[in-house]
Amino acid sequence: MSAPDTNLSTQEKRHKPALSVLRLSMAMVGLLLLLFVGWLVLSADAPQGAETQVQPGVGTVPAD
Repeated sequence: MSAPDTNLSTQEKRHKPALSVLRLSMAMVGLLLLLFVGWLVLSADAPQGAETQVQPGVGTVPAD
């Protein structure tokens, strides 16, 4: 059996508050994800061995 009334514009009007909350929550999750990734990048330590650089033909030299 199918639904007797499948008017999408009416259904969208009825569910407008719920759809708005879903859109807002998805935007907030996206913003929090971007902030978290930015925080991880900014708080990361330097890679191990960063104080020594390898130059081709010269060998290892201390980093400036």
